[in-house]
Amino acid sequence: MNAGLALLAAALTVVVASASASAEELAAVLGPWCFSLGAGALGLGLWLRGRVRRMRRVLGSRPWTAHASVAVQRGGSGAAVVLAGGPRGDELLVLAPLTTQWRYHLLTDTAGVLWWCGDPRSGGVLAPPGGEELIRARPLGARRARRTLDLPQVRTLSHRPPPRQPHAPAAGPGPAADRPGSLWLTVPPEKPPRRRRWRPGLTWLALLVAGLAGVVLATVWAEQSESDPRIDLTVLSERSDGRCVVRWNDPFDHEKRTGPYRCDPDRDPLLDDWETGFVVSYGPWKGDLYNADLEGTSAFTVMDTVGVGGLLCALVGLVGGAVHLIRRRGRAAAGPLPAPAYAGVDPLSGRPWPGGPAAPPLTYAVCADAATRQAALRGSDAPPGRPGAGVRTGPWWRVPVLLEATGLTRALYPLAYLVGIGTLTLVRPGTVSGPMQVLAVVFGALGLYSLLRILREGVPLARQLTRQADGPVAETPRYVLLEEPSGTGAAPVLLLFAADADDSAPPRALLRLLAPGPRKRPWAGLPSPVGTAELRGRREEPFWAVPWIDGRPHWPADAYEELDPADPETARYLEELVPVRL
Repeated sequence: MNAGLALLAAALTVVVASASASAEELAAVLGPWCFSLGAGALGLGLWLRGRVRRMRRVLGSRPWTAHASVAVQRGGSGAAVVLAGGPRGDELLVLAPLTTQWRYHLLTDTAGVLWWCGDPRSGGVLAPPGGEELIRARPLGARRARRTLDLPQVRTLSHRPPPRQPHAPAAGPGPAADRPGSLWLTVPPEKPPRRRRWRPGLTWLALLVAGLAGVVLATVWAEQSESDPRIDLTVLSERSDGRCVVRWNDPFDHEKRTGPYRCDPDRDPLLDDWETGFVVSYGPWKGDLYNADLEGTSAFTVMDTVGVGGLLCALVGLVGGAVHLIRRRGRAAAGPLPAPAYAGVDPLSGRPWPGGPAAPPLTYAVCADAATRQAALRGSDAPPGRPGAGVRTGPWWRVPVLLEATGLTRALYPLAYLVGIGTLTLVRPGTVSGPMQVLAVVFGALGLYSLLRILREGVPLARQLTRQADGPVAETPRYVLLEEPSGTGAAPVLLLFAADADDSAPPRALLRLLAPGPRKRPWAGLPSPVGTAELRGRREEPFWAVPWIDGRPHWPADAYEELDPADPETARYLEELVPVRL
């Protein structure tokens, strides 16, 4: 895949360069680009090969274990994954996944469960259940790990039941299933690992030394070029474009030489058979002839390439080495940390109730206790201070929750980029380069496609929800606000009971909600954990009921779903939804 991307980039470079360059200029443009692309592809391949070897060594020496997990997104690229371990979830391991943004969904679309294989001190491999997609992860430093544990999304791990473990591996070259080990499987491999001969810090040091050597070499050549001898040339033949054939005496071996040269076509006609030039006096180009415009030898092109490339290499090595030292000093692999104690929440005790017939029935009383505990873990849920969050009537775009759910604002960003680039191109032609214009067209096409999908699907649904919110009251059931496990933390779910349900009544329906708060506090603005709701809307299939609680609407993320407790799939889902503990 990486080789294909490199070839596509090279092809795009050829197309853009050849559109406005002659053959000689095209060669001058393609040389540095091809060298840069080749060096980048080679470096990327070596780096990926080293990562694959490390992951293969870890996977070959340790078994998989399943853990309750939560993924926390920080900005556009930074992320952290928290794994819960122990029979009571009293140990948490904070990891940084080393993956790209488009693979981040592998950490979130797993119902809050991830497989782990590795050492908490040096890192390992994460994977969704099944172990087919692999993501390398490293431990975070102690300070950032403790800051991550204070986030409200991580608090939900303290009441998650431990997931079902993967099947024990068969006997073979891998580790034995009954081998003693710690909670996080920091067991030694079958063979002692080889001592690493190459440390990451040496890579940055090598880049710095190589870059400085290139800069020094280019500087020496530049100083030697100042002493290049100037000689007289005899013009033997000349064309109208300035290309000519000249003869001169070599100042180094004192032999007569004949070769091509770029003459000055605007010189005095009286000097049509005479010209002057310079001879390179250093390096492998010694003896090359060039004119005042440095045409005729590749010495100056190589000098510039070595100097600029060496300077860039030295800067990369210097910055990379400094970052490596800072991260190494501040990271100090925290390893598993004890789960923090949250105010107002009693510590857990005992083991989770097993599933199946031995588990107590999930009644209103059991679900209400679980919802109360989850609310205490979340802390204060003050309504978000955003206008229009609880409007009864009005257009859908005045409701921030619905506007964000449609994705309309995200689709407008690439269109705005296209409009900006197009306007700049029309107002000031030649300001925007060809690749930027191509990129703007691609982004604009993607944004237009997303906008059409939103206008066809998302906007009609948002309009329907606003109409349903003003509809008649369909029923007034009792509810319990629970958290549906997901990779990004938890999603709010209303578990509905009959209006006259007692403490032993089973749930009858389910309604998933959109989180009303901002990204850092998604649960801000949700109602109390237990109470009574008014389901508004006209009953039709599918029934998009809008619950009104305490005079405010809470917008559904999915249609009203009736539950059958006798269904095995429903029972298994409810057991995951309500992690009851003895």
